[in-house]
Amino acid sequence: MGFTKEQLEAINKDGTNIIVSAGAGSGKTAVLTERVIRKLKQGVDVSSLLVLTFTNEAANEMKSRIRDAIVKNNLTKQLSL
Repeated sequence: MGFTKEQLEAINKDGTNIIVSAGAGSGKTAVLTERVIRKLKQGVDVSSLLVLTFTNEAANEMKSRIRDAIVKNNLTKQLSL
């Protein structure tokens, strides 16, 4: 997926928490998934991250995408965390 300048800023921002707020279908889940994978590649354990959503449906979608990305990026050690 090609990310916009603003999306890349949210993915790559370091040293602070972020809030991603945008309309339906704008790529929020993709941005947050990419941000989580970036953190994991930097050595951060998934158990030390807090990712919040507003609905159970969104939370389940987020978990599924992050899990798939963890496997795709050979970070499977993180699955047990």
